[in-house]
Amino acid sequence: MPPESVDVLILGAGLAGLRAALSCLESSPGLRVLVASATGAPSGSSFANQNNALGMHVCLNDAERDSYVREVLDLNRGARLSPELLAVQAREGEARLQDLVALGLNFTRDDSGSLLGHSSCFSPQSRRAFVFTGLAGAFACFKARLDALGCLFAPGWLAASIAADQGMASGAFLVPRDGGPPVFVAAKAVIVALGGPGRLFAHSMAGPGTPGYSHGLLAHAGAAMANLGFLQFMWATVPGKTFWQPAALSAGGYRLVLPDGRDVPVERLVPDLPVLCSSRAGHCPFAYGLEDSALDLALASGLDESGIVRLIQPDGAPLHVAPMAHASNGGAVIDEHGQTSIPGLLACGECATGMHGANRIGGGMVLAAQVFGHRAGRRAARIARDSDASGASHAGRATLLRGFAEDSTERTEGLDWLATGLSLHAVLGGRPGCALFALEVRRRLEEARDWRLRLSLETGLGIASNLPAEGS
Repeated sequence: MPPESVDVLILGAGLAGLRAALSCLESSPGLRVLVASATGAPSGSSFANQNNALGMHVCLNDAERDSYVREVLDLNRGARLSPELLAVQAREGEARLQDLVALGLNFTRDDSGSLLGHSSCFSPQSRRAFVFTGLAGAFACFKARLDALGCLFAPGWLAASIAADQGMASGAFLVPRDGGPPVFVAAKAVIVALGGPGRLFAHSMAGPGTPGYSHGLLAHAGAAMANLGFLQFMWATVPGKTFWQPAALSAGGYRLVLPDGRDVPVERLVPDLPVLCSSRAGHCPFAYGLEDSALDLALASGLDESGIVRLIQPDGAPLHVAPMAHASNGGAVIDEHGQTSIPGLLACGECATGMHGANRIGGGMVLAAQVFGHRAGRRAARIARDSDASGASHAGRATLLRGFAEDSTERTEGLDWLATGLSLHAVLGGRPGCALFALEVRRRLEEARDWRLRLSLETGLGIASNLPAEGS
């Protein structure tokens, strides 16, 4: 059972949440810091990469920092972006990289033992991505250090609502993962690090243990939100989720099966196929606003009712692929300290935005999780030290509890409907029918009772209502 009150409550135990907890306790030893998560094992997108490795984009000198900021600004297409947050990432990434090295994470090195820089998506000419392997081992490194610092952990709990007392975050309601009554944990500062909404899609590369509704949770608490329609999508096979690069179409001879059953040569849909494939080979995710996105959108014209694209390969063998929701570039708008628009409520990782545009350079999410997880942890510690608050009032808690309901049948049916709709209408910037889908999400949200379904629908509505390309 979680404690009734702590100084700092951190929701989520991925790279962002663990980083926040570590910086919080290192800056203020002795604080009562609680990390609540759905599971005590490595989970979420941070520790679920199929290659068992992650890259962190880090600038090591002023020239690289200037180049990084320019590249990210050039990649932005219509999304809210803060040059100030970009500059913070560029300036502080090296220190956070060294923190991870000191913690014991297994970074790849060259023959001399120096850290080995790699190229990254949208920045193929640079060598600023530093890769660590063994994600379960990375989790263990964080956990061992946090245990030594006296961090408290509450595995098996989901966040259902963030409480506010007189306009300031004052704790959260936690619910047992397998169902049961909510428990209120009072806190002087709350950090949300629950990952993004990818898991709500029928076709997703998001890791287990990520609830998918973090954006709905933050929006329901009143935090200002932005960039909600900008998610990363990677193509992968169905079944199996084996990564598939659309640039493979450059070989020629592929046919796309349309929803009505007819099949057409891909070359007919994409006349400049070789040029676009050459450009597309430089990045794994779908890109918003770049010319080579025409290749992805041509493929998406074949999406069937379950969000799958069927291809016939040159040798006649079938190939089924889908755009898999990966990571989000949207979330709560934060300042340089990870603070949202609600005092005492902070966010980091996929829950936060401003440092990402429509497209994110490879390794940028690990960079953001470490830089702003660190900053959010330090700011939360300062809030806790300076606060004499004891948590939300009983009246405030009662008001929140009256809206709590659980209905497993409604939840299962509702989440299945939402997943299918998101993977059909809300992928790759928005597909035909997304406007009508958004209206139906809103209607279902007004009628839903189950708390988890409501937060998921609110997250889905944020995506569907903010897609950069509105379908008809």
